[in-house]
Amino acid sequence: MVGMLLNAGRSNGRGGRRTSIQSPPQVLSSVPLLVYEYEDPAVVHPAGSTPTAAAKMLMYSLPERSIVYTHDSRPQAMEGNFFSTPQGWLVILGQVTSEASMWHPLTGETITLPPIHDDHYIPTNCKCLLTHNSAAHPDCAVVLLDVADPLMWFCRVNGGADRRWGQHTYDIGDYEFLDEFRTPSTPTKKVIGSVAALKGKLHFCFMESHQNRMCVVDLDFPSDHGHPPTVEFHEFDVSPEFGIKFPDGICSIHLVESMDELFAVCVFYVGFDPTNVSAARIFKMEDSCGEETVAWHRVDDIGDRAFLLTGTNMATWCSASTNNLKGSTLYFFLDFLLGDRDLYIYDVQEQSMETVQVHDQLDSKVVHTEPYWINVPPF
Repeated sequence: MVGMLLNAGRSNGRGGRRTSIQSPPQVLSSVPLLVYEYEDPAVVHPAGSTPTAAAKMLMYSLPERSIVYTHDSRPQAMEGNFFSTPQGWLVILGQVTSEASMWHPLTGETITLPPIHDDHYIPTNCKCLLTHNSAAHPDCAVVLLDVADPLMWFCRVNGGADRRWGQHTYDIGDYEFLDEFRTPSTPTKKVIGSVAALKGKLHFCFMESHQNRMCVVDLDFPSDHGHPPTVEFHEFDVSPEFGIKFPDGICSIHLVESMDELFAVCVFYVGFDPTNVSAARIFKMEDSCGEETVAWHRVDDIGDRAFLLTGTNMATWCSASTNNLKGSTLYFFLDFLLGDRDLYIYDVQEQSMETVQVHDQLDSKVVHTEPYWINVPPF
C-alpha cells in the first residue's frame, strides 16, 4: 500500500540532515522522568471554549523518587506539539508553523525534519517512535500513529533532500461492539495499540477472530521522488505459549524493545476491575519471526532492567542499578484513576507490588495526552 507524499526536506550538505545544539534544561538530567500535563482546577474557561494546552506541567524523577519540576508552563526547549519516543528523542511540531524537528533531552542536539503543512493535521496525542535505537542509523525513520483513527505518518531522519513525509491509512479490522453499545461516535476501525520498533521494523499485537496476531511493518522510501514512501504490513500467527493459562479478567499488553530483544508485558486485572491488578507476566519473542508463526516464551527475570510502561508513548526501559532502582521491575500507572496519581512498581521475581503516590492534585484533569516518560535508554 502506498503512503501519501507530504513534502521534501533540506540538508546541511554534509550528513544529510541539519543539526544544532540547544542546551537542555537542568531538570532533564534527572531522567527517567514521568511527566504529567494537567489543567489547574482553579482555572475557569469561558463558556463554550475548549482548553488547547496544559495549564501546568509536573515532572517526577524516578531515580530521585521526587517531583523535580512543577510549573505553569513547559520548559522553553519543549514548546510546541511534542511527542516523547521510547528511544529518548522528543519529536517537536510547530503549533503555528509547519516546522518539525527532533530534540535530544540530554545532549541538546536538534535534527531538523521536513516541514508538515497545515493540510496534513497530526493530532496532539499520537504515539511516536523511531525505527532504530540510533538516530544516526542511515535508515532510521520517525513514525507517528494516530490513537483514534487508523492513520500513520513517517519520514526518514537522515537523507537530506531525499527525506519526505509519507501518510498511510491502514486496515487491521473492525472493533466488535454489540449494537446496544454503539453510538454515532463509536469508533469502528481498529487502531494500532501496543507497538515497538525492533531493528528497523515496527511490531504490534492485535486480536483477530478472538486470536492473538502479530504484525510486522516495513517502511520504504524510494530514491525516485516520483514514487512516494510506502508501507507493507506482514501478519503472523502467535505461538500457543503466548495465550495459555492467562488469569481470568481483562489484560493490557505492552511491547518493549530492549537491547535488540522484544518483550511483551501482560498486566492482568481482577475480573473487569481496572483498578485491581492481579498479576503481571513477561514474554520474550524468539530471535526472528517464522514464516507463519511468531514464537514467544515466558521469562521470570529481565536482569538489571526496569520496564517503564504507559499508554501513548508505549514503553521504554532503563538500567536499574545506574538509576537507583531494583532490577526486574515494571513501572506503570492506571490511567483509569482520577488524576493518574499512583505509580505502580511490580517486582517480577517476587510477584509483589508497591504503590507510590506521585502527586496530590486530587482534582486535576490530565490534558494534551496521558502521563508519559522522558527517558534515554542505555543503548
